[in-house]
Amino acid sequence: MFFITALDFTQSAHLFEHLQNRGDDILFNAGRRIMKSVREPFSLIVTCDRTELIAETRVSPEVLERSLSVSPINASGCRYSYEGEAAIEHIFLLSSGILSPLFGEDTIQGQIRAAADVSRLLGTSSPSLDRLLRQSVSFSRKIHSSMRVRVIDSTIIDEVSRLTASCGKVLIIGSGEMARMVAEKLKDSHQVTMTLRDEDKTYLVPDGARPLSYEKRLEEAEVSDAIISASSGLYHTLTEGDLNLLRGKLLIDLAEPHDFPDYPSVMRLKDLDVEMPERDEVVQKIFKEAEEEIKEYHAYLERADAFPSIDKEATAVSYEAMRRLSSVISSLSLPPEKERAFRESILDSVHKAYISDAMSRINGKR
Repeated sequence: MFFITALDFTQSAHLFEHLQNRGDDILFNAGRRIMKSVREPFSLIVTCDRTELIAETRVSPEVLERSLSVSPINASGCRYSYEGEAAIEHIFLLSSGILSPLFGEDTIQGQIRAAADVSRLLGTSSPSLDRLLRQSVSFSRKIHSSMRVRVIDSTIIDEVSRLTASCGKVLIIGSGEMARMVAEKLKDSHQVTMTLRDEDKTYLVPDGARPLSYEKRLEEAEVSDAIISASSGLYHTLTEGDLNLLRGKLLIDLAEPHDFPDYPSVMRLKDLDVEMPERDEVVQKIFKEAEEEIKEYHAYLERADAFPSIDKEATAVSYEAMRRLSSVISSLSLPPEKERAFRESILDSVHKAYISDAMSRINGKR
């Protein structure tokens, strides 16, 4: 049985700044700290918007938070958890990208794979946990190769058109698909300007809209009637101070995660109150696919229980050996790449030694 203890750090600007884009180092460092409190197998997942500790035992949120150097008081409003079948389903849905602020993103595949790799190298994984994480990555790849997950409903674009009907000049911050769709819709009835971070990519701007350097967005916003932000970045395109200068203008934030900080007059996707049938259809399909994937995972567990394999036993023993040696290896202060290679060689050696010994015992009985 799996238990997930987690933090959604998009709910806190401080946590978001502290935790996002930290790379594998945070997995190793936090994993080592968690090992001191959690004896059962576990893996730590850190994405662009959340961190999740999935373990074969229930873990206090404070164990996770302290491992990340986060104050439990500051994190209390960002916690969530799953257990049992809900935890397994959550991992598959998470891997698909439909739970991400940037709906349908696929970069999470690499983040879950990194979680599986690091927990293996620390010796904190187990065959069943490793299988779950790696199967979820395969599931995500299958989903993204068989359907278009990152859909943008035309209902959103139509509502933005309605809201901006009385506006003359419109600034669109961003050049992704959402921004381009809005620009295409408005360019014939408004003076539309669209920002580009890379000024060589003017081909992204629809004919009839004006390209503008991203750095000049604020001065253009000051002379525009409506500012629509739809970037795919992780950072705010306008600050609270910028928004103070733009009072009285129509401010629409279509980005996920948000492009604008919390501000009274900002309209977000959830405020548009429109149906999104295309997105709903994708979600329903992925839920259905996830149900089948979960059945396959349980079938694997049943086969593993019914037919114990030497390889599975060897894997479990190699993880246990690595866990016992982990602190010693860390104390050697090896460069990261050398430490990884050293850990890999130990895992491989223990795995092969166990299989060799087991086969010798089997052959001896014959």
